[in-house]
Amino acid sequence: MDDFNLNSAAPPVIIGAEIPSEERMREEGKIPAMLAYVPFLCFFALFLKRDNPYAFHHGKQGLILFLIEMIAIALRWDLLWNLILILCGGVAVWGIVAAFRGVKFRLPLLSDLLDKYNP
Repeated sequence: MDDFNLNSAAPPVIIGAEIPSEERMREEGKIPAMLAYVPFLCFFALFLKRDNPYAFHHGKQGLILFLIEMIAIALRWDLLWNLILILCGGVAVWGIVAAFRGVKFRLPLLSDLLDKYNP
């Protein structure tokens, strides 16, 4: 009957042993996640923030966009090249806004392939 006692002592608080929450991971990984969609800066999130799952997720997607952009530049088909670069630019802006808002969005078709890669 006396399961809840208001007079009992509070459990001790251990300073410095805080468990990282998902909210804290998102806040710490916001800037690297936003930079992941800028060409060449995706490597910052991939290598320096590997321990942050939020930044690493956006880093993998930024790397795929970067590779698609490099392939489009290498092929240099006039109309197709321009359309692919415009599409990648739009997705990159969408990714930056999503990373700023703290949302984990998924690239269609490509995210399934990226989920299989877990170093």
